[in-house]
Amino acid sequence: MEKTVRANHSRHDLTEGPILKTALLYAIPILISALIQYLYNVFDTMMVGQFLGKTEMAAVNAAGTTSGAVGSLIGGFTAGSAVIIGISFGAKEKQKTFAAVCVFQKLNLIVGVLLTTLGLALAVPLLKITNVPDDCFGYSETYLLIVMGGAVVNTVNMAETNLLRTLGDSRSPVIMLIASAVINVLLNLLFMLVFRWGVAGVAVATVLSQLVSGALALFFFLRNFPEYNFFRHKSEAVNENLWLSEIRMAIPMALQMSLIMIGALIVQAKLNSMGKEIMAAFACGVSITNLAGTVINTFGTVITGFVAQNYGAKNFTRMKKGILYIMAASFAITVSIGVAILLFSRTVAGWFINAEDWTEEIYANVRTFILINVSFYPVWVPVPILRGAIQSMKYSLLPFLSCMVELPMRCITAWVLGSYFGFTGLAFSTPCALVAALLFLLAAFFVTWNVRKKQALQTQALQTPPAPLPNSSDFPNSSDLPAPLRGKTE
Repeated sequence: MEKTVRANHSRHDLTEGPILKTALLYAIPILISALIQYLYNVFDTMMVGQFLGKTEMAAVNAAGTTSGAVGSLIGGFTAGSAVIIGISFGAKEKQKTFAAVCVFQKLNLIVGVLLTTLGLALAVPLLKITNVPDDCFGYSETYLLIVMGGAVVNTVNMAETNLLRTLGDSRSPVIMLIASAVINVLLNLLFMLVFRWGVAGVAVATVLSQLVSGALALFFFLRNFPEYNFFRHKSEAVNENLWLSEIRMAIPMALQMSLIMIGALIVQAKLNSMGKEIMAAFACGVSITNLAGTVINTFGTVITGFVAQNYGAKNFTRMKKGILYIMAASFAITVSIGVAILLFSRTVAGWFINAEDWTEEIYANVRTFILINVSFYPVWVPVPILRGAIQSMKYSLLPFLSCMVELPMRCITAWVLGSYFGFTGLAFSTPCALVAALLFLLAAFFVTWNVRKKQALQTQALQTPPAPLPNSSDFPNSSDLPAPLRGKTE
């Protein structure tokens, strides 16, 4: 009985209850998880910059952009393939939900193995394509090969985490991330300061922490959702090709996430040609401004789960209010973070760069990057929310097309403005890409919303039986009958 109580306590049925309260209770654990993830990623960068130096920090950032592209591919695929589970869960179709979970587990394991193989094969060519400087190349290669070797671990980790959140359990990932974050920090200190493994130690610590996180996520899933335990129960056949359905949702979302990171890789290639000081300043600026970015993308994750369940329940009024509430919360938190970042930019920048490598030129570039990107936070806020909402209404192509709009804008801005205005022009690459994506997504969301709402109303009308005609026996006098029936009794 105790086990059942714990399981129910961890679930959020997003189709019921006060909208704002339900959305926030679901969002807060996800936000905490994302901030923990952000903090220990930032701590990695800080420790490399402080204990190893700006060359190693630039090298890890260069390799991290490449591994981040693969990580985004994994995150997009696992989140996309989980959408079908969220829809069937929201529609209260338990048999279909369990079948979808079984397909989800197998599908993501296969993808993880494939990405590990491809990652190891393409790691070095990707570093060469992105113009990593010779004095950074060896460090970048070491880091990337180790992280790519653990891609299957990262896939399992992200798959189980997205599965928990899709089923409404946003609390367990907090516990799992706290544990993995603590392990990551301790292993970083051990491998860098005691074993003297340098950049390799940072990479090994990352993979091991992902392994712990994935194992804990699987444990929480099996404990909190025993009815979907694929080890104990056998999935019954359903009248739908779930493999095809999940792949159709997963691939566009994976591609849209990878397109964003491909743009980042192209920007990184331009950045790598501008020298270590510029690379270090860019890495520092990205790490600082990504605090708000983490919050923004987290609310994109929240809206994906919220809309998926309520779309399954065909509750469009609740979906609309949830989208507005979540967007307002994201905006309020993001603006507050942006103001704090601007006020304390010098202090925070000093955490990333040791005293020997510190120069006013590096800080001036960091300050410029922060000022430009913080100014565009209001544009950034709705982008992942609109993408997640459209995706969860089973329109996976439109979010992908938004990234196709974003990619050339990011690349053209980086290379053209970067060539003419140097670091300042390069700092405008992400804001300009976000403006282009937002304009597309606003139109795409309007179209998607109206089409899906019309389809839901038509389906509801077909499923609603016509009202029966009144029977003459229901009326004591023939004069009380409706006119069309009056003659039948006379």
